[in-house]
Amino acid sequence: MKNFFTKNNFFVGVFVAIVAPVLFYGVLYVVNMLLVNYGLWNGFDPPENIYLLSVLVNMVLLKTYFVRLKVEKTGQGLLITTIALILLFFYLYFENPK
Repeated sequence: MKNFFTKNNFFVGVFVAIVAPVLFYGVLYVVNMLLVNYGLWNGFDPPENIYLLSVLVNMVLLKTYFVRLKVEKTGQGLLITTIALILLFFYLYFENPK
């Protein structure tokens, strides 16, 4: 599986850029719910910020793929997908504010 993530392929970057934020979103959501249920924290306000924070994991991955692993095509797929996710966030949450 390690070889899959180090391939120099655009679609590997797209895959990583979609899967990593989904997993991180799940972790942030569970931690948020646990902290709110135990009364240790009031939670994210607005809750859409969890989505935006989950995309930040891609910034760490960008540095890893471009600088450390030097696989440019994978990094390009990661970068384009990250930009698309951020634009999707702004479209969804600022086009029709709640």
